[in-house]
Amino acid sequence: MRELTAGGELVVDEVLDAAVDAMVVCGLLALAEARTEATVDPSAEAEQCLAAVPYFALAVALASADLD
Repeated sequence: MRELTAGGELVVDEVLDAAVDAMVVCGLLALAEARTEATVDPSAEAEQCLAAVPYFALAVALASADLD
């Protein structure tokens, strides 16, 4: 992260915000995949829902990071 912020192009908060956004999108994509799996195999749907959890957990951890 320091490389991105050292040149003054981005501040740390912007980098964290982008990381949070990326993790939320990954989680939502996993849930969207679960919805398509629901019509075929309910257990695959459950697995996809569980696959989304780490993305949302990481998003929360990044959003609540205190860098001060």
